[in-house]
Amino acid sequence: MLRLAAGRAPEPRAAVLDSRTLRSTPGSGERAGYDGAKHKKSSKLHMAVDTLGHLLALHVTPADADDRVQVSRLAEAVQAATGESVEVAFVDQGYTGEKPATAAREHGIHWRW
Repeated sequence: MLRLAAGRAPEPRAAVLDSRTLRSTPGSGERAGYDGAKHKKSSKLHMAVDTLGHLLALHVTPADADDRVQVSRLAEAVQAATGESVEVAFVDQGYTGEKPATAAREHGIHWRW
């Protein structure tokens, strides 16, 4: 049984967004795209976890999909999974810029990188 620290809300207030490139297989079909940085055909996992590492949202795209474009979809899924409790998301350089920050704010999430 998971115990919460005294005074902590049961739903997370922060999330971490990141992506990972996965090697494709012949069965990957249209999910796979060419990743120029890794010089291979692959798929990309876009994920959000809470600060304890619990999965909040996940989706798969071709590897050539830009991380920044996935922010709105991830933010919407995070808020749906948590009952709109997430207020801040921590991201790396793959998510910098005004467009992803604006997409997150539209779902009530502020960016920290």
